[in-house]
Amino acid sequence: MTTERSPSPARRWIGALLAGSGLGGTAAYALIQVLGPASGGLPGAFQAAPVATGALVAAPLVAALVAALLGGGAPHATAAATRPAPEVRPGPPPPDRGEAALRMLALLQQEGRLVDFLEEDLAPYSDGQIGSAVRAIHGGCRAVLKERLDLAPILPGAEGATVTVEPGFDPAAVRVTGNVRGEPPYQGVLRHPGWRAAAFRTPETTGERDHTILAPAEVEVL
Repeated sequence: MTTERSPSPARRWIGALLAGSGLGGTAAYALIQVLGPASGGLPGAFQAAPVATGALVAAPLVAALVAALLGGGAPHATAAATRPAPEVRPGPPPPDRGEAALRMLALLQQEGRLVDFLEEDLAPYSDGQIGSAVRAIHGGCRAVLKERLDLAPILPGAEGATVTVEPGFDPAAVRVTGNVRGEPPYQGVLRHPGWRAAAFRTPETTGERDHTILAPAEVEVL
């Protein structure tokens, strides 16, 4: 956007004086022409009618000076109106939840080999073989959860305890099953207390790593 620069106050007053003087001279010349040569020119006009002649000659000069005085603030108002608004920079984007979930899954694979266990076909193995393998997986994955998550139960109490679900409960937080009739409150048996992530510490990342790689392939050179 281009804004015209307003003239300086000195130039404005000089222009007003020149314009007023020119208009006053024109008015005096016109007055002499109307009165005729017998009037003795401008001095004779002043002698005949001093107030009227002075007012007629000075009026254009005064009008030009008043216009210059009143017009002094207009350019500043225009400049302020056309000044562009300050640029508002957006804040940092929120963290990508999908990326954070992949980094968390990569940690579970790294410490507990969780992906390997879930992708393994367990049908050929006995319960005893599976149980011994699960112990190591459980220890590694539990350590990752303790490091990255602060977990809290949604409903207090041990499994099997009698609890009451009050009106206005959050269906996403409390799932009511069984013989559900009418409106809450509902009284039932707590089958699972639920889990809520009270805090989540996002795993750090370095460089432009591809977060879809949960575990790198390993090649042993013989």
